[in-house]
Amino acid sequence: MKYIIPLLIGGNLIFSAQTSLQFYPQISSQYFSSGSILHSSNSGATFLTNFGLGASKQTGAFTINGLFQFTSANNLDLKSTYLNPDLNLEHQRDYFSNEMTWFESSMLDIQYTLYDLVLVFGKFNRQWGAGRSNLILSNNVPSFPQAGFTWQMAKNLSLEYFSGLLASQIEDTTNSNYNNDAGQRKVYTQRSITGHRLIWKITPTLSFAAMETVIFGNRSIDFHYLLPFIPFWSMQRYVGDTDNIQMSGEIMWRKTENFQLFGSLFVDEWRPEWTFKDKNRNWIGYQVGFIGSNIVKEKDQIRLEYTWTDHRVYRHRFNINDSYSYDYSLGFWAGPHAEELYLSYNTQFNGIDVSSSFSHLKRGELTEDMLVRQYDNIYYDRFSGNTESRNVASIKGTKGIFNNRVFIRVGCDWIDWTNPGFNPYDPNRNSGKDYSKISLNIGITAKTTFSLD
Repeated sequence: MKYIIPLLIGGNLIFSAQTSLQFYPQISSQYFSSGSILHSSNSGATFLTNFGLGASKQTGAFTINGLFQFTSANNLDLKSTYLNPDLNLEHQRDYFSNEMTWFESSMLDIQYTLYDLVLVFGKFNRQWGAGRSNLILSNNVPSFPQAGFTWQMAKNLSLEYFSGLLASQIEDTTNSNYNNDAGQRKVYTQRSITGHRLIWKITPTLSFAAMETVIFGNRSIDFHYLLPFIPFWSMQRYVGDTDNIQMSGEIMWRKTENFQLFGSLFVDEWRPEWTFKDKNRNWIGYQVGFIGSNIVKEKDQIRLEYTWTDHRVYRHRFNINDSYSYDYSLGFWAGPHAEELYLSYNTQFNGIDVSSSFSHLKRGELTEDMLVRQYDNIYYDRFSGNTESRNVASIKGTKGIFNNRVFIRVGCDWIDWTNPGFNPYDPNRNSGKDYSKISLNIGITAKTTFSLD
């Protein structure tokens, strides 16, 4: 992650072989002269300040990692936070005296290793796939409570399973109508997710992964989906076809340690007989990419990937089953009816870590009529309605000083934004003001480590 997350996490979640209790406090601050992509206008600077405290301990087969974060923001466009692959803030609060906002979040994972089985419980995010932002589960979504396991069933075959609770943001009006002098209590409808992934290492250089998730509402646990070895697709039919099944496959080819190709296919609905027709019920997304190291010089890395999503994926006829948590897409960060071409190059020069990237993004409308007629109107002219496009070119240098306890970051973003502030759910809304801007960015992070025996 480019902007905030490295400053927040640092090395907090790295497992330690020591049995002592490790603490990782840190503080960071960042300045964006024109708001970068954190603000959908060209007005004023944006400031972000973060305080974090991480901890870890390993005792025998148990490993525990935790992290608490507090972030304060000034001149942050909240609409733009959902269109940012590097920012997944939660628990927004407003200061009473000014326009600043603050956020808080906690993460915790507890692992227990027993031979070829690893059990995990806690509140964290989960990433499946090789992409910068994967199609089915990505690091775009904030952490959520979950429990699961990873089982190395055979030398070249492993199974991963989890069940978790999502933040729905859908009010349960039947239980929210309690009022007193202090205000109204809001209760949100329960939304849950269960997933399993099978990874087959076909050869030392070629591997394949098959993934399946189901999203369901009005219950926290469904015993039908607690059976990790049964296809969720058939079980969903058994419970009445009211939930949202999503399937994905990924193939990864590592020719050498420095050369990797990958491709992912996300399937929300599929009619095989219409696969290659313009008029179809094939709700898919796909991603192809390349990762190379030591291309120009030693220890550099280049990444090139393209992601495409249909306008019907991640959505459901019952919005309680939408593939979102805290209004962030569980998969591709730009959501449905979108596409992105992304290129990055990272290297080191005279002790300075240099990273550069380019992103071309385009998004289209997601109207209620499109959702209602998703089965009847099976042909849609892509990007035919209101759209948004954004080109971002970035370069950043990072230097560690004082034995890498303090990091200085200096960077620059060029942004060309058409229809910023676009709301895909409101086809009549258009910002009416396109612009190009340059944002100069400066950041500093200070961190340390101490332990208690």
